[in-house]
Amino acid sequence: MTIVLKKHTARVLRRFIKGNTMPTNPNKKRPSIFDDGNQQKRGAIAGRNIYIDDKGQTIMYISRTQTGYILKEKDAKNFNLYHNRIALGIAVAMLLISFTNDWRISIIAGIILFGVLQYRFVKSWLPTLPQIPNFKPKKKKSFIEGLVETNNKGRCILLAVLYAMLGILLLVNGIIIKSEAIVIAFEAVTMLACLYMSAQYVIAISKMK
Repeated sequence: MTIVLKKHTARVLRRFIKGNTMPTNPNKKRPSIFDDGNQQKRGAIAGRNIYIDDKGQTIMYISRTQTGYILKEKDAKNFNLYHNRIALGIAVAMLLISFTNDWRISIIAGIILFGVLQYRFVKSWLPTLPQIPNFKPKKKKSFIEGLVETNNKGRCILLAVLYAMLGILLLVNGIIIKSEAIVIAFEAVTMLACLYMSAQYVIAISKMK
């Protein structure tokens, strides 16, 4: 039963990561059982450090350098990858814990992944974006607003379910294999974070027309 649960957890995690890094391609429509025929965007550029300037442009603000970076719809794939670099590091660490039951090695692997993404974010991606020095952030664009803007109910429903399943399965798996108390505590916190994210998607779905 433990092996089956681990495999199921791994599948959920792979779908979760894929869902958060899905490229945006406005010229290609894929049929979906969730597609209601409305105009949709696959990626949401919104959330922490995202603002709208006086020209209506989406700006990612880096407070350390007081610089704004202009984001276009084509940047959604890279934005979602790098914006979720902490979550991806944690997700990988939790997956490894579920297979190895060694939280030390798993956390080191998660930190290494985060470090690689952080380096690429700062050195490779940010320099390619148009910059606004001394940007003054005013109008914030929340994560829910960004999801509503995509008008993609199918993707939001899928990610709401996957987030909830991922959090619950990680904790259940830890209890079944009798992980250390510190691991179960970390999995419980991760489950709460996943349920919070799932709720964000549910709220966004309720606001879509």
